[in-house]
Amino acid sequence: MKKDFSGRIKDMENGFKTTEKENLEGDGGPGLQTRSERLPATEFVKVEKNLASLGFFTPSSKRLRNAQEKSFTITTVVDGQRLELKGTIIPSAKYGLPITADQDKWMALCKILTDILRKEGRVTNPVSFTSAEILRLLHIHRHSGKNYREIEEWLDVLFSTTIFSEGVVYLAREKRRVKDRFRVFERAVSFGKEMPNGKVADKNYVWFSDWQLQNINSNHLLPIDLEAYRELRNHIAKALVPLLQVWLYATRRDGVFEKRYDELCQMLNIQRYPYESWIQRTLGASLDELKHFGYLSDWRIDKTADNDNYKIVFYHGEKFHRDRRARLGRKEAAAVPSPMIAVESSSIAKQIPATVVQSPALRPMEQIVIDPQLVSEFTKRGITEAKAIQLIADRKPDQDVIAQLELTDNMIEHAGFPIKNPAGFYIRQVERNMPVPEHFETSAKRKLREEAERKARDLRAREEARQILDDEYERYCIDETDCYIAEHPDIYTPIKEAKLQEQRTWGTGFSLGSTETMASIEAKYEIRKQIPLLTFEEFVECKRRESVESSQPTSGSVAPEEVEPEDLLAAEERRDAEINMIASAAQEPMARQPTQLVVPEPIMIELVSETPEKDRETDPPVVEAA
Repeated sequence: MKKDFSGRIKDMENGFKTTEKENLEGDGGPGLQTRSERLPATEFVKVEKNLASLGFFTPSSKRLRNAQEKSFTITTVVDGQRLELKGTIIPSAKYGLPITADQDKWMALCKILTDILRKEGRVTNPVSFTSAEILRLLHIHRHSGKNYREIEEWLDVLFSTTIFSEGVVYLAREKRRVKDRFRVFERAVSFGKEMPNGKVADKNYVWFSDWQLQNINSNHLLPIDLEAYRELRNHIAKALVPLLQVWLYATRRDGVFEKRYDELCQMLNIQRYPYESWIQRTLGASLDELKHFGYLSDWRIDKTADNDNYKIVFYHGEKFHRDRRARLGRKEAAAVPSPMIAVESSSIAKQIPATVVQSPALRPMEQIVIDPQLVSEFTKRGITEAKAIQLIADRKPDQDVIAQLELTDNMIEHAGFPIKNPAGFYIRQVERNMPVPEHFETSAKRKLREEAERKARDLRAREEARQILDDEYERYCIDETDCYIAEHPDIYTPIKEAKLQEQRTWGTGFSLGSTETMASIEAKYEIRKQIPLLTFEEFVECKRRESVESSQPTSGSVAPEEVEPEDLLAAEERRDAEINMIASAAQEPMARQPTQLVVPEPIMIELVSETPEKDRETDPPVVEAA
């Protein structure tokens, strides 16, 4: 393949013709196939490399509770020697192996870790987060009790799963592979459970194992596009995303990666089939989805050299190169300029005036104006000014020479061997009016994409701001309800007792502590519906006024010592009067009908562990807001 590619490049350099239907592979294969749609990379998370490369998560839609273990082998080269490293993942006896849903939540947690690294520079134990944060990052419904219970189960799965390493685990700080037993979490405490200090956890807390913390802080991490990952639907496709990041990077200069089918099945813990048609049926949908999103440009199933097995051939997709350029901060061009460039385009633009040339293809009296900036695009690639002017003058009416030059940049960068005459290669591609594939990202397309990404970021920022307001409004309602209950325990207690009696009458099967917790929640919900709280719009307006007042400058206006004491006193009296008015208004409807309450609709709650008998009256139940 590489030899054929090299021959065609040399033919172009020497002036020989190549048909437009032939691509870089020389056979109309996947080299420059078009793709009608792709998802731009906008949001990267950093994932610890060991878990990403070991196949720690098994693609499955349900718990593999009967799985005994998952063994795998990784082949690597150390000091020129080929080594086979072995590892085994021992599942939890209760939950089985970690599956795709666990990987989704792990990605969301890695996003939280990435934000911590950007803000503080390192991660320390414990790491705290709410269940609502994880669900929000995964775009999962946050008003379902089932989703909250799954997060608690996920923490149990990661805590109880063990990795037996025979060299597969790499410690970045010590720069060595080790043989030992490892877990991801040293400890995990879910919301509502008891913390080491005896308090009740107000969030989820995890303590990473030393090896995980060491690798995270040593930047032994792998970038994953979270936005594209969330859009994937096939479980095998999701499991392959972190593995492809490792495999494609290792073969970035070859443009193709091969993996034995039996090793892939072993790593993914999927059934191995003996026939190509069955392999196609098992992997086809997932690999096509990865191709659709640009992770792969193509893939195929081949026989191995000994003809006894199959292998999967992966071709690097445009998304891999685009994401890599984005991470490296390349904003000017899709490829590295040729080393022959010796003059900057800006300096050339200043030296070359607008040129009027006579095109041999035009009528004798017809002339064309040459843009000096366009000429500089050729000269900075080693093409002489005279030849550049001739190429521009002879171009077709619809010929995009800038796109052709940028595509040639990309071809030279990924050729895998040095191009002896880059300038001649550029000239030949423009002269033959080389077609530019639709999926190739030119600088013009990149500007459009970046503008679309900017608008998408603005939209996400507005959505996040709205979510913050929603959370603050929920906290305001809870606080106001708690204050009202503290001032009117005689109203709260009968309602709670009534709800508790209903729970006992229904016979829910919950423990006594859980039943009291549910009765307390429902009683608070009933009281909340009948006290005069601000509407969401009124709450937002108050927040806006507070923001405006806090942002007003203090210097240049009225100095603090110039404010009259009478004005301060009047403001305090007005505020006290407003508070009394709200409190009295809140008390009236409850005084008229303290017991005529409507049974509320089911609300999402998270049950806490049972409180000891002696503490039930003094310790209020802890409930996490959705």
